[in-house]
Amino acid sequence: MSAGELRQLLNKLSPTMALIVELAYETAMRRSEILKLTTQCLHLDERIADVIDGKNGTRSVPLTMRATELLKEAQRLALANKAHRGRLFIVTPHAVSQAVRLARNKAGLDCSVRLHQLRHTRITNVAKKGFNNAQIMIVSGHRDTRSVARYSHLNAKDVLHLID
Repeated sequence: MSAGELRQLLNKLSPTMALIVELAYETAMRRSEILKLTTQCLHLDERIADVIDGKNGTRSVPLTMRATELLKEAQRLALANKAHRGRLFIVTPHAVSQAVRLARNKAGLDCSVRLHQLRHTRITNVAKKGFNNAQIMIVSGHRDTRSVARYSHLNAKDVLHLID
């Protein structure tokens, strides 16, 4: 997904859904991982979020500066709303997918634009920066390099800056 498509999508979402979608891009976290986040999972001074009981177990996710800002806002809203058990987001996975689908249609974006595509986009962007497979696996939470290869969509131009 391009940066322009992401902006268009975010502009058509409610503030809470936009926060979730932008977090998906910034962290490469799965929808289920984002929705399980609690205030106790966040170590924002260290720029780390703990994913508890994710698809591949428990892991620590390194956070971009923007992801840290987004999570501070989510934490503020959760505390203000006295969220149940400190959960950051009180929405269902289906509601997130439905909101993305509706926003995509309102924005006139291609039907291939989906929330999970942001995970591919972030992993590809991290790979383009020159991260090695071990580093990408920390960002993505993948357990093997075959998964990393499926998610990082690189071509020869993407690695030119690394060979000189």
